[in-house]
Amino acid sequence: MTTAATGAARHGAPRRRRPDVSSSSSSSSSAPSRPPVPFSVQLALLVAMAFAIPAQLYLAIPVADRVQAAFGVDAASAAWTGAAFSFAYALGFLVFGPLSDRVGRRPVLAGGALATALTTALTAAAPGLGWFLAGRALQGFAAATFAPVALAYVTERAPAARRPVALSLLTTGLLGAGIAGQVFGQLVTEYADWRAAFWPAAPVYAAAAVAFRRLLAPGTPGHAAAGPGSARAVAATAFALLRTPGPAAVFAAALPVFGSFVAFYAVLERELRLTYGFDANGLLLAQAAGAVGLLAGPLVNRRFGAAGPRALALAGYLTAASGLLLALAAGTAALPGAMIGAGALFVAGTGLIVPGTVGLLHQLAPHARGTAGAVNTFALFAGASAGQLAAARLGPRPMLAVLVAATLLAALAVATGTRTRIRTRTRTRTGTVSSEPTRSPS
Repeated sequence: MTTAATGAARHGAPRRRRPDVSSSSSSSSSAPSRPPVPFSVQLALLVAMAFAIPAQLYLAIPVADRVQAAFGVDAASAAWTGAAFSFAYALGFLVFGPLSDRVGRRPVLAGGALATALTTALTAAAPGLGWFLAGRALQGFAAATFAPVALAYVTERAPAARRPVALSLLTTGLLGAGIAGQVFGQLVTEYADWRAAFWPAAPVYAAAAVAFRRLLAPGTPGHAAAGPGSARAVAATAFALLRTPGPAAVFAAALPVFGSFVAFYAVLERELRLTYGFDANGLLLAQAAGAVGLLAGPLVNRRFGAAGPRALALAGYLTAASGLLLALAAGTAALPGAMIGAGALFVAGTGLIVPGTVGLLHQLAPHARGTAGAVNTFALFAGASAGQLAAARLGPRPMLAVLVAATLLAALAVATGTRTRIRTRTRTRTGTVSSEPTRSPS
């Protein structure tokens, strides 16, 4: 005992003093070790911001007419109100998803929310169309810090048993932003100046930056060490994923998902207003009806999540295609109520696709989640950009027919391209990816 005590005093004194210091000086040492925030609280914050941040993309659908009148431009030019945002938004995913692999999720989310607040305020103050579109592009690039990083954060932090439901709730928020943004934009165009669609959001995003910094966990558990270590390695990883059959099929199938969502609601709003004489209140009800479909994702995931992400994604594509096909038939038969109901079915299918494909990438590229998520989210919102521009040029029936075909082709890509599971590994220094087939990720 005496020898041990003497040895401890001689060799281990610093180790024994450290706990005493931490217990006595709680003001300086206990702050970093404060009790962790429950994951349910973190998830609630992320879901709330999933509704709020991407809503800036979708409010362009009802606001575009006001922008056209305010700046004296044609409809095609006004359509860039959404397209400028979404193109920069999509490009930003390729930057911030991999960046979060290197610096952690929390700094990117907090810094991005603050940048989104600043660019949103600048956009609201734009004196002309050129400045306004530049502000929208900056706003979209800043907002791109949220979706891929939040999806990666939930994938990593959610308990395994709760992960499918947590991802479904987050993607429900991302899809709900499409409804919330349109409803908010519709209210603004009816009752206020169109700039009010932007400036009230700036303080909300600034508050979110503070909340992200205080409530989210630091670090990137079990992943930062395996993530790509340089921009060149990130690019090499992304290109390697694009050459890998499983992830490449998911990326290709992502293109029509949000593109169909944006194009469908642009077509529906124009058809209901111009053909059937819906006023602002009627349009609000039509958009709110689509929100019913958002309930499908969490409910189906909770009940049938064990079927696996591949089955969930395929069910979502087929459900979404069915909704679009019904909308096409209802439009041909001049049944506006049926078109609105078909929209709810389409939204329900879309609400299954996104968590299903995210879960698939979690399995197909387990050591490159940030990069895979960034490429996938880029594809989603690049499709959204194309969807809005296409809807401004095609008639309702041709547009819906294109959307049906694109959604079915996406389902075929997932069904055939992910039949064999690809286990993807990333080498930190080189960014190369090696693959070995195993069984299907049902």
